Formats: sequence, C-alpha cells, structure tokens
Amino acid sequence: MKTPKEYTKLLKDAKLTEEIIAQCTYSVNKRAKNYRDKIQELRESRYNRYKYQNIEKAKEKKNEYYAQKEVLLSVFSPKVIHKQPIEPETIRVFSYQKDYRKLLEEKNDSILYTNSYYDEENRKVDFFDYSTRREKYLYFLYYEFGGYSFHSPIDELSTKDYPELMVEEIDSTFTTYGADITDLLSTSFVKKVIELIRSREYTLIN
Repeated sequence: MKTPKEYTKLLKDAKLTEEIIAQCTYSVNKRAKNYRDKIQELRESRYNRYKYQNIEKAKEKKNEYYAQKEVLLSVFSPKVIHKQPIEPETIRVFSYQKDYRKLLEEKNDSILYTNSYYDEENRKVDFFDYSTRREKYLYFLYYEFGGYSFHSPIDELSTKDYPELMVEEIDSTFTTYGADITDLLSTSFVKKVIELIRSREYTLIN
C-alpha cells in the first residue's frame, strides 16, 4: 500500500502514533506469515533443484520479519498472557532401543502409530508413537494497540517474568494467516520507523 502522507510527515518530525506502529507491526507480521507458509509449501513440493536452499532463505526472511516485529512491540506492554492447548505430547520408540519390547507392552493402549523402515545397512527397524496424555500448551504475550492485536510467543518458564499478567486460555483452533503484500505498509517505511524506535529519539503522540 502507498504510505499515507501524514505518516511520512510524522516520521520526519520524529513523531509516532499507535496507529503507525500497529500498521508497521501488522506489515512485518503478515510478511513473516507469508514466509512461514512458503516454507511449508516448499517442504511439501516433490522436486525442486533448489528446494533446501530456498527453504533456508525463506527461514532467514521469516526470522528477520519476526525480529522487526519484536522491536515494534517493545514500545508497548502486553495486556495478558494467552495459553493455547495443542495436541498431547507424543514419543517415538525404535526397536533398537533397550526397552522397546517392554514399552510396546506397557504403552499398548496409548499407541497412535506403528511402522518400520530399513536403515543404511538394510536392517529392518520397527517403531511406534505413543501419547503421553500430558497436556501441552503454547504461550503468547498478547498486545492491543492502534486498533490491532498481536501475539508474541514465549515459553512457559518465561511467563513467570510477568507476574502482573493474567493467563487466559484461547481456543486450540486459533491460527493466523499471511496477507497480500500490496495491502501492507512498505518495508522501507517500516525500517525507518524501527530505526527511530531504536534511537529512542521519538515522541509517541495520540
């Protein structure tokens, strides 16, 4: 999208608004999601001469945009911590492991999948996956500003760094998507905003 003239003028005056930072965060967040989806698409492709090189390049771009997102979010404080349930933990056990037979019997009621393959020396290796039935969760810092909301992932241990925040469980089906880049603020404008934030020589206005 074309950068609004008022955004450009405010930036020149070293002034930022919640709306500008939110639009910038939205832009880098959606670009990161686009690369996340591109990585999955490449992984599922049958043959591509440069498949693994392209996956690595896409990972670098995804991480670059997520790092920019963190700088933008640093201007604000999170509202709550969101806790999202995911599928219970699964463990894979191989036939070459010491307790394979014992575990196969013990975990019989929890087995989700069994299969086999042949290793490099053409020896058959059996394996099975079983569920630990232990609940697993993803944790996110939740932000709201400028008419948008954003998540920033953290691990469970890091939630203790925010004793003042409530923990709210969100639906397991919650997900986010990428967006057409023509609807997003330009990367050049976003980078200038990030440079200004890093300099700490700006005024946040309403």
